[in-house]
Amino acid sequence: MVFLEKEVEEKLYILQQLQSEAETIQRRIIELELVDSQLEKTIESLEYFNSLDEGVEALMNLGGGIFAYVDVKNAKKMLVDVGAGVVVEKEVGEAIEFLKKKREFIQKNVTSLEQMLQQIVEKARQIQIELAKKEEKK
Repeated sequence: MVFLEKEVEEKLYILQQLQSEAETIQRRIIELELVDSQLEKTIESLEYFNSLDEGVEALMNLGGGIFAYVDVKNAKKMLVDVGAGVVVEKEVGEAIEFLKKKREFIQKNVTSLEQMLQQIVEKARQIQIELAKKEEKK
Protein backbone atom coordinates (compact mmCIF):
# COMPACT_ATOMS: atom_id res chain seq x y z
CA MET A 1 0.00 0.00 0.00
CA VAL A 2 2.88 2.38 0.82
CA PHE A 3 4.43 1.60 -2.57
CA LEU A 4 1.15 2.52 -4.29
CA GLU A 5 0.93 5.86 -2.45
CA LYS A 6 4.54 6.69 -3.35
CA GLU A 7 3.85 5.87 -7.00
CA VAL A 8 0.76 8.13 -6.97
CA GLU A 9 2.78 10.96 -5.39
CA GLU A 10 5.45 10.59 -8.08
CA LYS A 11 2.85 10.72 -10.84
CA LEU A 12 1.23 13.80 -9.29
CA TYR A 13 4.64 15.46 -9.13
CA ILE A 14 5.23 14.65 -12.80
CA LEU A 15 1.81 16.11 -13.64
CA GLN A 16 2.75 19.34 -11.86
CA GLN A 17 6.02 19.51 -13.82
CA LEU A 18 4.18 18.91 -17.10
CA GLN A 19 1.69 21.65 -16.25
CA SER A 20 4.53 24.06 -15.51
CA GLU A 21 6.23 23.20 -18.82
CA ALA A 22 2.95 23.63 -20.69
CA GLU A 23 2.39 27.07 -19.16
CA THR A 24 5.93 28.15 -20.09
CA ILE A 25 5.43 27.01 -23.68
CA GLN A 26 2.05 28.74 -23.89
CA ARG A 27 3.61 32.02 -22.72
CA ARG A 28 6.38 31.68 -25.31
CA ILE A 29 3.84 31.03 -28.06
CA ILE A 30 1.94 34.18 -27.08
CA GLU A 31 5.18 36.22 -27.08
CA LEU A 32 6.11 34.96 -30.54
CA GLU A 33 2.62 35.64 -31.87
CA LEU A 34 2.87 39.24 -30.61
CA VAL A 35 6.22 39.70 -32.35
CA ASP A 36 4.76 38.17 -35.51
CA SER A 37 1.84 40.60 -35.36
CA GLN A 38 4.22 43.55 -34.98
CA LEU A 39 6.27 42.36 -37.94
CA GLU A 40 3.11 42.06 -40.03
CA LYS A 41 2.17 45.67 -39.21
CA THR A 42 5.69 46.83 -40.04
CA ILE A 43 5.56 45.04 -43.39
CA GLU A 44 2.26 46.78 -44.14
CA SER A 45 3.84 50.15 -43.32
CA LEU A 46 6.87 49.40 -45.48
CA GLU A 47 4.63 48.39 -48.37
CA TYR A 48 2.92 51.78 -48.02
CA PHE A 49 6.32 53.53 -48.12
CA ASN A 50 7.23 51.46 -51.16
CA SER A 51 4.13 52.71 -52.98
CA LEU A 52 5.11 56.38 -52.52
CA ASP A 53 6.91 58.35 -55.21
CA GLU A 54 8.28 60.99 -52.84
CA GLY A 55 8.75 61.73 -49.15
CA VAL A 56 5.99 61.64 -46.60
CA GLU A 57 5.15 63.16 -43.24
CA ALA A 58 4.89 60.51 -40.54
CA LEU A 59 4.68 60.06 -36.80
CA MET A 60 7.74 58.69 -35.06
CA ASN A 61 7.38 56.91 -31.73
CA LEU A 62 9.93 58.40 -29.33
CA GLY A 63 8.92 56.01 -26.56
CA GLY A 64 6.92 56.51 -23.41
CA GLY A 65 3.82 57.32 -25.43
CA ILE A 66 5.44 60.36 -27.06
CA PHE A 67 5.30 60.84 -30.84
CA ALA A 68 6.87 63.42 -33.14
CA TYR A 69 5.96 64.53 -36.65
CA VAL A 70 8.85 63.86 -39.02
CA ASP A 71 9.43 64.39 -42.72
CA VAL A 72 10.69 61.23 -44.35
CA LYS A 73 12.64 62.55 -47.32
CA ASN A 74 13.80 59.21 -48.66
CA ALA A 75 11.11 56.61 -48.09
CA LYS A 76 12.84 54.12 -50.41
CA LYS A 77 15.70 53.20 -48.07
CA MET A 78 15.41 51.95 -44.52
CA LEU A 79 17.85 51.17 -41.75
CA VAL A 80 17.37 47.55 -40.71
CA ASP A 81 18.63 46.00 -37.48
CA VAL A 82 20.02 42.66 -38.67
CA GLY A 83 21.04 41.52 -35.18
CA ALA A 84 23.87 41.92 -32.71
CA GLY A 85 23.42 45.70 -32.84
CA VAL A 86 24.32 45.83 -36.55
CA VAL A 87 22.20 48.20 -38.66
CA VAL A 88 22.28 47.98 -42.45
CA GLU A 89 20.73 50.26 -45.06
CA LYS A 90 18.33 48.35 -47.33
CA GLU A 91 15.89 49.16 -50.07
CA VAL A 92 12.28 48.96 -48.85
CA GLY A 93 11.68 45.77 -50.85
CA GLU A 94 14.74 44.15 -49.26
CA ALA A 95 13.56 45.21 -45.80
CA ILE A 96 10.15 43.66 -46.50
CA GLU A 97 11.77 40.38 -47.58
CA PHE A 98 14.00 40.44 -44.48
CA LEU A 99 10.93 40.80 -42.24
CA LYS A 100 9.02 38.11 -44.14
CA LYS A 101 11.89 35.69 -43.48
CA LYS A 102 11.80 36.64 -39.80
CA ARG A 103 8.05 35.92 -39.79
CA GLU A 104 8.63 32.51 -41.39
CA PHE A 105 11.20 31.68 -38.71
CA ILE A 106 8.82 32.78 -35.95
CA GLN A 107 5.93 30.81 -37.44
CA LYS A 108 8.11 27.67 -37.62
CA ASN A 109 9.02 28.15 -33.96
CA VAL A 110 5.35 28.54 -33.02
CA THR A 111 4.49 25.34 -34.89
CA SER A 112 7.31 23.50 -33.13
CA LEU A 113 6.22 24.81 -29.72
CA GLU A 114 2.61 23.82 -30.43
CA GLN A 115 3.77 20.28 -31.22
CA MET A 116 5.77 20.17 -27.98
CA LEU A 117 2.72 21.42 -26.10
CA GLN A 118 0.57 18.70 -27.68
CA GLN A 119 3.09 16.04 -26.58
CA ILE A 120 3.05 17.37 -23.03
CA VAL A 121 -0.75 17.38 -22.98
CA GLU A 122 -0.76 13.78 -24.21
CA LYS A 123 1.75 12.70 -21.51
CA ALA A 124 -0.36 14.39 -18.85
CA ARG A 125 -3.50 12.70 -20.17
CA GLN A 126 -1.80 9.28 -20.00
CA ILE A 127 -0.73 9.89 -16.40
CA GLN A 128 -4.25 10.99 -15.48
CA ILE A 129 -5.63 7.78 -16.98
CA GLU A 130 -3.11 5.71 -14.99
CA LEU A 131 -4.03 7.54 -11.79
CA ALA A 132 -7.74 7.01 -12.45
CA LYS A 133 -7.14 3.27 -12.90
CA LYS A 134 -5.21 3.11 -9.63
CA GLU A 135 -8.05 4.95 -7.88
CA GLU A 136 -10.57 2.42 -9.21
CA LYS A 137 -8.50 -0.47 -7.79
CA LYS A 138 -8.69 0.97 -4.27
